[in-house]
Amino acid sequence: MVGGAFVLWGLALGLVALHDNSFLTHLATGRLMLRHGIPTRDPYSFTASGAPWVVESWLASLAYALVERLGGGHGLVLLHAALAAVLAGLVWVLSRPAGTLAGRVVASAATVAVGTGYWSPRPLLIALVLLGVVVVMAEGRAGRPWMLVPLMWVWVNVHGSWPVGLVYLVLRMAGRLVERRPLERLPRLAGAMAVGVALGAANPYGVRLLTYPLVVVTHHQAFAHIVEWQSPRFSTPANAVFLVEALAALVLLVARRGRAEDALVVVVFGAGALLAARNVPVAALVTTPVLARGLAGLGTVTGDRRSPVTGLLLGSVGGALGLLMVAGAMARPAYDLVDYPVAETAWMQAHGVSLGAVIAPDYVGNYLEFRDGPQADVFIDDRADMYPARVERAFATLQGGGPGWQRILTAYRPTALLWPRRQPLARLVARDPAWRVVLADRAWVVAVPRTESLLLARTG
Repeated sequence: MVGGAFVLWGLALGLVALHDNSFLTHLATGRLMLRHGIPTRDPYSFTASGAPWVVESWLASLAYALVERLGGGHGLVLLHAALAAVLAGLVWVLSRPAGTLAGRVVASAATVAVGTGYWSPRPLLIALVLLGVVVVMAEGRAGRPWMLVPLMWVWVNVHGSWPVGLVYLVLRMAGRLVERRPLERLPRLAGAMAVGVALGAANPYGVRLLTYPLVVVTHHQAFAHIVEWQSPRFSTPANAVFLVEALAALVLLVARRGRAEDALVVVVFGAGALLAARNVPVAALVTTPVLARGLAGLGTVTGDRRSPVTGLLLGSVGGALGLLMVAGAMARPAYDLVDYPVAETAWMQAHGVSLGAVIAPDYVGNYLEFRDGPQADVFIDDRADMYPARVERAFATLQGGGPGWQRILTAYRPTALLWPRRQPLARLVARDPAWRVVLADRAWVVAVPRTESLLLARTG
């Protein structure tokens, strides 16, 4: 019953309207693949047009587009919900070392609570599910080692985080070697994963996809301004829960003289989470069984005595509740685009303001790609690894309204500026004689160069 409740919690997390900006570009790219094949050069921007582009999550993008073609936006919501529900179920399985109900609930609730802030509809969610399977297999006897071969091929092709799985197993083996404990089947699991990674080179980009994780190292400055690549803010509830989870796991490890392998996992993955917020859900997931071991013996209810009749009754109630949740989500819009300039871009199109070569924030670039595909012609989006450093620097200057913003706008010769009204650049442009504001509402400002504004005046 309790495990089912966690699955329903995961389902609820997944049944939210789609709004993630990265997801919008992943979906747009999947649509492009269905029409024109796998892209190898940037099709979206006017600042890096034609630049080499490795779509690290090409398989996820293709899957999103296929699901959309079959089930529309609501089909994508269901896909996200299914992944989140499976991940929550894996978390519950990973809490087994606690032995008692209370310990399992605490360990599982901590990780799923972290997921409320991080289990968004991105390829990373698929990677988390795959990592969950790896951890479950490493924790017990579930599954044959060879199963990790196709799993790793999929992981390599859906997300660049696949080295995390290998690091996890290496840390566990290192801890056992330190304590001179049997490695058991960990080497076979690691070997199967290595074979799967090698076979991952069989993809549209070949070996370049395997070397993609190195981009994080070579383009670290480009990632610096992205929130998810910055250190987490522990004022955020999900991050605060993770901090408590990790500290509790460490304290219990010391108090109970736990395993060296558990200590290595918590310390290394915890350090990664402190460096970048995007690593927080990964660290929370691998910490689950460690915390569960520390909580072993908490409470007296073990769940050993179960009634099949009661289980069937409660399972039916849970299933009905899940169906009601799904039905409610299907009755709501599939997308929540309130944070994007939906009305403003429609106004621009209706009034002859070109949507090509528009200066706009990166997440607006993602929306325009979702809206217009290759015709978007954006200034920048969140593919930080692909844009030249000068474009990233220019965007950072515009974001802060810093010195040199006029020179940047002049250099890129945009047809218009679409910018959040509350940011400094919107006010600066409104006072600049070279620009004319043609639309200003509560959230956004649209401005055009004076030569463009004259044309607009003549055409009505």
